[in-house]
Amino acid sequence: MKRVERDFICLFNCLWYQDFPVFKGEYINRSNWTIHVGLVIRECAKLMGARTFFEQHGRTDAVLKYPDKQILTFVEWEYIQADKDSVNELDKLLEKNDECYFSTFISYCQHENIDVVMEKASRIWSKASRPLIFFLITYEPQAKKCRNFLELRTYFFSKGKRKLVRRQPALPWDVEQRKFNAEKDAA
Repeated sequence: MKRVERDFICLFNCLWYQDFPVFKGEYINRSNWTIHVGLVIRECAKLMGARTFFEQHGRTDAVLKYPDKQILTFVEWEYIQADKDSVNELDKLLEKNDECYFSTFISYCQHENIDVVMEKASRIWSKASRPLIFFLITYEPQAKKCRNFLELRTYFFSKGKRKLVRRQPALPWDVEQRKFNAEKDAA
């Protein structure tokens, strides 16, 4: 894994908690989650010396570009569970994979569907020439289509292999500081 990929992963995971759009015990609608993801991505880009362009380059959710026009990453995110057939964002990213340093996908799934999501992503990304950083937010469904977020998992796909790079609570108030500060990176 290259430094730029590690830096992006670290920034995203830290900034995920910044200006978190919900308070403990509340749920939020889909559009506010979409805005939150966009703000996190924009902040990552700024800290890495890039700019964020939304709905550009064939309606990609976000394109992070350096001032010299090199593309750091294409970013797609989807609120629908990543294992659903209607979710084709990985295919869209794969088409543009040669134009960026790495691709980024952010999605959600019920905790018990992680393996299905990872198999789908592995199958699609096995054809890629550049890495994929996949941020997966797991959840338990609640009443009225609400979600109780559990974990933010970060996966790295490269050269036909995948690796769980990091796991952390998806909700800031679920972070147990002593445990979190003592935890090592995923093997």
